[in-house]
Amino acid sequence: METTENKTMKNRCCGGRRPRAGWIVLGVLGFTALLFLFAAAIMWLWNGLMPVIFHLGVITYWQAIGLAVLARLLFGNMHHGARHGGRRQRFGPWWHRGGMHGGSNDPGMRWSYYEQYWNEEGERSFNDYVKRKTESTATAG
Repeated sequence: METTENKTMKNRCCGGRRPRAGWIVLGVLGFTALLFLFAAAIMWLWNGLMPVIFHLGVITYWQAIGLAVLARLLFGNMHHGARHGGRRQRFGPWWHRGGMHGGSNDPGMRWSYYEQYWNEEGERSFNDYVKRKTESTATAG
């Protein structure tokens, strides 16, 4: 039979430390490495393109980091995650206006009736519309 102490020791490793600490350190190191690579890419692109195209000066690594921060402040979206009052915009412009989702969390709920509508009324309505348009164009022309 397994005791509470044995269960606790199974969840621990490395001398009693939780394994999550290693993942956190690895994540911080990975983020830092990506930040340095991103700044190096900005510096490389700037120094390869801007002096030739626009006759601008060459920048240093730290200037590239400053340029990235400045670009983020000027052009970047400072809001992370949800938009439009806490909801993400999905399935076109009608989603956040309460269009086709009908108040449900399932955006396809009302679309399930589309084929039935088209077979019963849609095609006839469309043909009537086209007929009206062609008649008005013929009388105007």
